[in-house]
Amino acid sequence: MYQPRDVREGKTARRESGEQLRQLAARVQAAREEERANLARELHDELGQTLTAIKLELARTAGALRQERIDGQAVDRVQSLIGLVEIGIATVKRIAANLRPATLDHLGLPAALRWEGSAFRASTGIRCYVRATRESTALDAEQQTVVFRIFQEALTNVVRHAKASAVYVTLAERKGTFELRIRDNGRGIKKSDMSDPGAIGLLGMRERASIIGGTFTIAGRPAKGTVIMVRVPTLKRTAR
Repeated sequence: MYQPRDVREGKTARRESGEQLRQLAARVQAAREEERANLARELHDELGQTLTAIKLELARTAGALRQERIDGQAVDRVQSLIGLVEIGIATVKRIAANLRPATLDHLGLPAALRWEGSAFRASTGIRCYVRATRESTALDAEQQTVVFRIFQEALTNVVRHAKASAVYVTLAERKGTFELRIRDNGRGIKKSDMSDPGAIGLLGMRERASIIGGTFTIAGRPAKGTVIMVRVPTLKRTAR
């Protein structure tokens, strides 16, 4: 059907504007991830090592106090300080891992999702099974990061809304497409929930997928659970 020139130009301008917005969002997201990675390294390398040094010095002090047969209460206080430092070290590791999991950079996406799934089960009691058809992926670093963040958000939604006892995750690649499938056995998301403009988590996952040229779909059945599917092309993308 013939369209006036001004209509065609308007559609072209909207497409170009939408593409520019997606590219801007991608750059902002990449900058945020870089900040997270830098902060995680500083926490782990600087603060973590400092706390470890303090712990070792306190342990030496406790040993010296015992050899000198100093009052046992003083030794107990030093041991209490060692316990507090150990808590601090564990907290630093947890915060650094949340900011940027080392497994994602060193072992790849499947290993990072398994690690996150194990941490999820430990903190919530909800079982999380991750299966990958291969241990490597053709996704680039940015795509892997985005898929990991979508996975994290999906698990957060399971805790908040699904009332599920288990989550089943599958990673597969076929014909130039990477697929992440996340299925829970909870109450099943409703259509009204999917279209709710206040569903920030769903909007965020859909937008993240769009940034890396992927698609995001979600479907649910009452009392049968919810299925999230993310598909991302693995063909080389043009530079922005």
